[in-house]
Amino acid sequence: MFRHLLKYSFKIYFYNKANMMWNFIFPFVFISVFFLALGNFSDPTAEFSKDPVKLAIVASDQQEADNLAEFLDNFGEEGIAEQTKSEETSSDDVFIKYQLTDAENAEQMLADQAVQAVVKAGNPVEILAYNDLSKVKSSLLDQFLESYESIRKTTTMIGDRYADEKFSDLASFAGSQLSEQEFNAIIEQTKMDILAKHEETVDLFSDESESTELSTSPLLIYFFACIAYIAFYPLNTGVTTLTEITANQSGVGLRNSATPISKTKMFFAVFIPRWIIHCIFTLVIYLYVNLLGVNLGDNYLQIIVLLMLGTTSAVLTGTAIGALFNFNTGLKMGISIALPLVFGFASGMMYNGMPRIIAQYIPWFNKMNPIGIISKGLYMLYSDPTFVRFNQQIFNLLIIIGIMFILTIFGLRRNSYESI
Repeated sequence: MFRHLLKYSFKIYFYNKANMMWNFIFPFVFISVFFLALGNFSDPTAEFSKDPVKLAIVASDQQEADNLAEFLDNFGEEGIAEQTKSEETSSDDVFIKYQLTDAENAEQMLADQAVQAVVKAGNPVEILAYNDLSKVKSSLLDQFLESYESIRKTTTMIGDRYADEKFSDLASFAGSQLSEQEFNAIIEQTKMDILAKHEETVDLFSDESESTELSTSPLLIYFFACIAYIAFYPLNTGVTTLTEITANQSGVGLRNSATPISKTKMFFAVFIPRWIIHCIFTLVIYLYVNLLGVNLGDNYLQIIVLLMLGTTSAVLTGTAIGALFNFNTGLKMGISIALPLVFGFASGMMYNGMPRIIAQYIPWFNKMNPIGIISKGLYMLYSDPTFVRFNQQIFNLLIIIGIMFILTIFGLRRNSYESI
């Protein structure tokens, strides 16, 4: 009987033309419009090959300036060429041109539009001023500097540990007899110190900058929030799942409640097919995004797991809403449409500076925002070589899934009717 119900639920879902329109066609249109709106996000090197980012680097410590210059040599070269913006550079591998100078000269170069940004090499590195930076340039410049900051933090932390009393005398340390437990304790403490250092939030744009929202890579935030929104879009599917098994919500629910099948078994018979369908469809959307040429990184398995969990949290959030609240179905559907939009807005889908505002004034909201968690997870996979912060996003999604599942079962079991 349960297998028959599963098969029947699959057929009924695909026979519904509204499902095909809003749950399948609309997401493709939505992601395509976003892709077109973001222009050459998939191939930003075209812009850099014609006009690399020109930087003026200032620092009170010459060693800091040299370290940053050495890092930037991996992506560009020293020397601001005297050329107009219409002239193309001779190499496609030059993304950045920089000049080591003092603060006064850097300001003059910026005023003369000889450079597009003034970067201070210090602890931490920060962008003091900028102009004429496109979204693509500001996004990738931020990525370069975040990578440098990550490396600088790691080397600094290791250096601090060596300066500690346990490592200050290397000769005696080499000749000492440490137990395995003591050695492991030192290693673990070093790892914890490095991770804590990386958890610190550093704003690469200084307080004097006019547009600090650029520090969070606007193109990445827009696109990651869009993909996260699509993954969480099936929330309305969870609502309709409960509508079809709840006697006082629809005629179908009334007929299903009259059958000699427990409400829990009926719930899983309707829920499982829809969950499978939307997980597969989310995977198809991810493949479609890759076909468009958008590079989300090489961590394919982690991305797929993140998106699957995001879709699971969406459907279960919908079932929890349907099970806990007895108001009319139209109002529930309105909530299922509005809630992803609110979460998407808070995640930067409409305005890239919104995540920072939410984190400043409503920090708890970020921890319960599924779209924000998915978007942040995608960003961590793209920009962070470790999986520490990504794993935290997975853990947060699992907590949301667990809570919504418990609320759904609780809401199902508490429903009883004296008359229908």
